Amino acid sequence: MGNIGIRKIYVKQAVHMLKQNKFMSIIAILGTALAIMMIMTIIVAEEVKNVNVAPEINRYRTYYADGYSLSDSVKNVRNSWVGSVGYDIVHDYLQDLETPELVSVYGYSNMQNATVDTGGKKESVAIGRVRSTDANYWQLFSFSFVKGRAYTQEEFESGMPYAVICEGEARTLFKGEEPLGKTIELNKKEYQVIGVVKDVSPVFRQASGKLWIPYTSVSGYDKNNSYLVAFLAKTTADYPAIAAEIRNAEKRHGIDKQPEALYVRGPHNHRVFVSDISGYSPEDVEESINVMYRKRVVILLILLLVPALNLSGISLSRIKKRTTEIGVRKAFGAKKYVILVQVLYENLITSLIGGALGLILSYVVVLWMRTWLLGLSDDAVIPLATLVSPVTFIAVFVVCLIINLLSAGLPAYRASRVSIINSINQNEK
Repeated sequence: MGNIGIRKIYVKQAVHMLKQNKFMSIIAILGTALAIMMIMTIIVAEEVKNVNVAPEINRYRTYYADGYSLSDSVKNVRNSWVGSVGYDIVHDYLQDLETPELVSVYGYSNMQNATVDTGGKKESVAIGRVRSTDANYWQLFSFSFVKGRAYTQEEFESGMPYAVICEGEARTLFKGEEPLGKTIELNKKEYQVIGVVKDVSPVFRQASGKLWIPYTSVSGYDKNNSYLVAFLAKTTADYPAIAAEIRNAEKRHGIDKQPEALYVRGPHNHRVFVSDISGYSPEDVEESINVMYRKRVVILLILLLVPALNLSGISLSRIKKRTTEIGVRKAFGAKKYVILVQVLYENLITSLIGGALGLILSYVVVLWMRTWLLGLSDDAVIPLATLVSPVTFIAVFVVCLIINLLSAGLPAYRASRVSIINSINQNEK
């Protein structure tokens, strides 16, 4: 009989075992589901923040610099620390790196008061998230334009007062009127709307906004210290070269500004960047990253081991009821590893059913606890594409395998090593 035929027999036996003791089967499935739900809640929440989904389609290839410190290299005294990057550092040392495919510089989104003209009447409004960007921002992210276009590199360099607005904000501000060509007054400067994009979920922290404008159109932009720098690598293998270029830029700054020494925080990949890593030196940042990963490993190990130990008791109870069957099979020549594989395979069916249920429950938990897990408002929409990804399903399968091995491996191994006579007589005691 081939391997496929043997697997079919294992599946039929697993289904039969589930039906034979429904109560214990339900307990085992629910126990597995709860264990996987806890683990997958963490994994799903991480994937929502890190998977490549439009408009942030380049998360895996994007590296960030989000702060800098200045110190006296002679006295070894830190003079200042800033949680963003200043324009002079961006302009003089970072925006012309050679390794990245492109470098984008943009500001944090913030609320601003504005004035709009609707129906011949001017009205003061507050726009929730206004973000100032460069032209490369529109290449780094993939927005879906409903109307119009983004501002070009030439328009950015000229500081043209152009704006791109999201669809929902356009409806709110202009009461259903055609938004293209309309003006929005910000800080006593009128911006002309040249593009409308579909609304962006707050899940996408770097792309989200209500209104986007060229930062060169903002008065005093060259004195601003509140920029983020994103480096889009051609491949992830370019990371060491990008990091080396930034370290070289720090050295050039040290030569230009002696004895002032510059440290740029980054480049960090997207996963580290969204974790809000802190540190005032390369050593501090490296230690913070290591601590973060150690905490995650410990949490996942606890969430794996504790449920697995509880489930192993259930598995042991179920296997004890089959010791006579195992003894008879061994008497007819069944090898120990064959019995071990069969028990694990049968238990895997239970784990996979529990895994599917656990994944569904983890989605419910992530949606229900979005404020605590993702920092989103209760009414924020989480795009389906961020929840359903190949990484998530692979993670579920791997977790099922691990829990299966941990909970059923030891009982199955012990059962396979019991002598034939003891196995047959076990249930008679």
